[in-house]
Amino acid sequence: MITPILPLDELPNPVQFYKEFWNKKPFIIKNAIDDEIMGGLITADELAGLSLEEDIRSRIVQAGKWSCEHGPFLEDKFTTLGEENWSLLVQNVEIHHPPTNKIIEPFQFSPSWLIDDVMVSYSAPGGGVGPHLDSYHVFLIQGTGKRRWKIGREAIRNEKYIDNLDLKILEDDYLGETYDVEQGDVIYIPPYFPHTGETLEEALTFSIGFLGPSLSELLVEYGHYIEEQAEINKRYDGNQLNVASSGDQMSAGELNNFRTTLTNAIGSDHFEKWLKGYFSNNED
Repeated sequence: MITPILPLDELPNPVQFYKEFWNKKPFIIKNAIDDEIMGGLITADELAGLSLEEDIRSRIVQAGKWSCEHGPFLEDKFTTLGEENWSLLVQNVEIHHPPTNKIIEPFQFSPSWLIDDVMVSYSAPGGGVGPHLDSYHVFLIQGTGKRRWKIGREAIRNEKYIDNLDLKILEDDYLGETYDVEQGDVIYIPPYFPHTGETLEEALTFSIGFLGPSLSELLVEYGHYIEEQAEINKRYDGNQLNVASSGDQMSAGELNNFRTTLTNAIGSDHFEKWLKGYFSNNED
């Protein structure tokens, strides 16, 4: 039986978080973040200013039309959007507006080394990005204004999207609960749980995303590290080849030699040193 999402009284402790929620089910907490923290975060005007800059990832989504336009934007862009049904989303705000990094502090029970970025959205009434799901974990922290969220009760693995749109919007409705959120409220959504937000009063929303690397990303980045380590970056010399690897053939033993070489590289102290540095750099 799938149970409804029940509000919590406070942010969970680490034991409760990993046992009951992480990768398992969403939660919502009212007034979880102090006004002192919320008051020091980026404002709507500052967010709009970031979206004008060349090296910052930003986009504007228009609800209903379901169109998505990527920045940088010209300053007069915002005068053409009207007073409802659009959202501005800016990535990596914690880097470009360092005081916003404080929004991460209340979530030390989570794996902060997995945090990808803090995305901030400003949305006019009626604004949103449509019903969707993400392949990563996210905390949604409501800033100024009010929004209404519908949160799915279970993950969707075989999702279908509406055709011919710039955005991935779910084609089918889903079973879930609806919550109205105000400043300081927090929602946790595990990967693949459907959710949709609609703005009731112009609002700022702060999204902390936890995005793990793919296997290919790990192998490529570790390969770059190995390049700089002469003691383990040895070229293959085939010193154990025999007649079984003549011509186009490779012996089972030689295949295993390659596998052992790669396994030893992963099992070395170098891998631990590199991996910790890799995630530490991602936090910066």
